[in-house]
Amino acid sequence: MIKKENGMKKILIGIILCVFALSHGYIIIGHRGAAGYAPENTLSSFALAIECGVDMVEFDVWKCASGELVVFHDAKVDHVTDGYGYITSHTLEELKQLTVLGYEKIPTLTEVLDFIDRRVKVYIEIKDADIAYDVLKVIEYYVEHKQWQYEDFLVASFDHTQLYDIKASNRFVSIAALVYGIPVHLSACICAMDADVMSLSIDFINQQFVDDIHSQGMLVYVYTVNDPDDTVRVINYGIDGIITDYP
Repeated sequence: MIKKENGMKKILIGIILCVFALSHGYIIIGHRGAAGYAPENTLSSFALAIECGVDMVEFDVWKCASGELVVFHDAKVDHVTDGYGYITSHTLEELKQLTVLGYEKIPTLTEVLDFIDRRVKVYIEIKDADIAYDVLKVIEYYVEHKQWQYEDFLVASFDHTQLYDIKASNRFVSIAALVYGIPVHLSACICAMDADVMSLSIDFINQQFVDDIHSQGMLVYVYTVNDPDDTVRVINYGIDGIITDYP
């Protein structure tokens, strides 16, 4: 009975998202691909998100011990793989020996971009410290050599210093300031970063906050929206994008 109710809930979320997206014009962003249906941050999850019709896929990036940028959420591999320890302490060769939830491999950033191949836009969340320029180099390479456009990329982080560094280095790259809570000096925060998007937690959002951000000329995305009531509520605030596990 619980399984059936959960299945109906997912269907309901999907219906609400589709109906409101068509009528209100906001975008749908697949959280870690389609994390509600497939192993998060894996190629199968991204494939399913694209099949679901998302406008953009969100994923997380770290730098492993051998220097490559890898797509993974947690600081440690323990939770969703058969390994243990910090992801930054493993080489790429070691990470490739692990399996995510029994059968998926941890992909690199370039593997993910090659797989997506501009079918949808990408929302890259920087999780690791001091990797802004590494991420920027990859973006610039794909624009210069792989026919991607700067508008295909959105770089996000809770580390606003790294976002500032990216924008200062290349003004064509769009950045999204991740926020958990409601800042006292929002305007100062926005001006310092020159952010294009504010990504707000579903736990901290209200009409005034959304209106304030819009008045500064930025878009508002909301994470992680997995409940039908929350979906309707944030859409009524006039947000511009929803990040969901169930695209």
